Amino acid sequence: MIIKKITPIALSLLLLGSCTISNYITDPQSIERQKRMHEQRTGVNIFEGFLFVGSAILSVFTGWVVYHGEGQSYRKLKLFNQAPDTLFVNLVTDYQWKDSTFFDIKDIVLPPKKKMRLIVPMGVSYNVYFRDAYNKPDEIMEINTAGTGKIKLKPENPDIDNPSTN
Repeated sequence: MIIKKITPIALSLLLLGSCTISNYITDPQSIERQKRMHEQRTGVNIFEGFLFVGSAILSVFTGWVVYHGEGQSYRKLKLFNQAPDTLFVNLVTDYQWKDSTFFDIKDIVLPPKKKMRLIVPMGVSYNVYFRDAYNKPDEIMEINTAGTGKIKLKPENPDIDNPSTN
C-alpha cells in the first residue's frame, strides 16, 4: 500500500530533476539550444520506446522484428569542477545545428566543487576552454562526445600574473 503511494512521487521527482536545464549557463543562445536539444532528445526517446514495445509485441505473435533501433543522436555530458574556485567554461565545435549556428555552449560559470549536466550531440568533437579567473589564459582540452561522458575540470596552469619567486 505504501509503495503505491511513494512510487508516483518518486517518479515525479526523478522526471522533474532530469528535465532541468542547468542554471550555470549564462549565454541566452546556449540556454535556448540546450532546451531544444533536451526536448528533441526526450521526444525521440519516448517515440523509440513505443516502437520497441510495438516491435516486441509484433515479434511475439509473428516472429518478425520490425524495429531494431537507431543510433542515439544526443547524450548527456557531465562537467565536474574540481577546482577550489569558480570556473568559466566554453565548449566550442565546428558541428552545426539545424539553423546554421554551431552547437557551441558558451558562458558556463561553474561554482567550486559543483557538477552540471549538458545535452550534446553524439560523436562530435569539442574544444573545451576553461579558466578560473578572467586575467588567466584559457586551458584547452579536446573531447569527442562518442567516448566521453564525464569531464573533470581542474586548472593546472600556474598563476602567470603572480609567478612564485622561490
